[in-house]
Amino acid sequence: MGLMILFAIFFQSVHSFEHLAKQFSEKKCHHIYHNHKTEVTHGHDGLEKCFVCEFAFSSYTPTPIKSFEFRKTEVPTSYTFSYSKEITQKFRGSLFSLRGPPYFIV
Repeated sequence: MGLMILFAIFFQSVHSFEHLAKQFSEKKCHHIYHNHKTEVTHGHDGLEKCFVCEFAFSSYTPTPIKSFEFRKTEVPTSYTFSYSKEITQKFRGSLFSLRGPPYFIV
């Protein structure tokens, strides 16, 4: 594992010299600019993607994937609906203070 990391660092350093050698071996280009017209004779491609130079180490710690199992439990209940005088005796009439504003459809 340690040798792989050292190789990755060393290879990236040696590979940078390859870019320098390529830059020095290319022909220099001298442009003659005219004010009254534009000329496009050739292009320069300085945006080459080099995946070796873009390689970087990062800290990655894998997280274990946890799965959850949901259990549905049914509890039988008995419902009783009965009329109780205690509840209805305490509430007499409507409470106007709890009303909302009137609703108009325009």
